[in-house]
Amino acid sequence: MTLIAELSLDLLGARDKVTVRLFAPEKLEDGPGWRCRFEIGNPIDYGRYIYGESSLQALILALKILSVELYCSDEYKEGRLGISGKFEGYLGLPAAHEVLDRAPYPF
Repeated sequence: MTLIAELSLDLLGARDKVTVRLFAPEKLEDGPGWRCRFEIGNPIDYGRYIYGESSLQALILALKILSVELYCSDEYKEGRLGISGKFEGYLGLPAAHEVLDRAPYPF
């Protein structure tokens, strides 16, 4: 996997950052299509492959689902996840329309 983007988020009351990583889309070996992986570090500790018909579709879907996972996390809902020392707001990546009720920063 090739890392293409990384973001460090603050966690209120913790010295360590929450690291978010996005990897380059990969062509599937066993058929048509592509997959793209993202990972969210502790304490959320979540990673997932997202599939698409093209590399661009897989990448866009991975970004959208990544934003949903961050803005729907308990850490964000409790106001403990932030960026540059600011909490309960924009995390440096736009929110998918499905979560605009809690994160008004549209994709």
